[in-house]
Amino acid sequence: MNEFLTTLLQAVLVAAVPVCAAFLGKGFKALANYLGQKSESDTVKMYMEAIADAVATAVTYTSQVYVDKLKETGQFTKENQREALGIAVAQAKNLLTAEAAAFLESAYGDLNEYLQSRIEAEVRNQKMGVGTLTLSA
Repeated sequence: MNEFLTTLLQAVLVAAVPVCAAFLGKGFKALANYLGQKSESDTVKMYMEAIADAVATAVTYTSQVYVDKLKETGQFTKENQREALGIAVAQAKNLLTAEAAAFLESAYGDLNEYLQSRIEAEVRNQKMGVGTLTLSA
């Protein structure tokens, strides 16, 4: 009887090992994919937070050192608005890491165009008291 149980157990194990190995292999692959996506998502989130911070800081900086002075004297013209946008874009670029700038270029194409649109939206939000744009890209 012992020999029969041992043989039966060996036969079951021999049949079960490939099934278990395949199941574990799929499980490890799924875990690796999940961790890869989570890592990529965390990286994107980190870049988008850094970008939102750079844009908000650039808008505040430009308002404080350029726009507010012109508005006080009634000299804030359309030309000055374009110049203020250029100052804010340059400031945002200075605040971005090379990795964040490269991410933006690969994800959205033209870095200047992307920053201009985000800065214009941030100016509007700050005027309305809404606050800084966050992770919506």
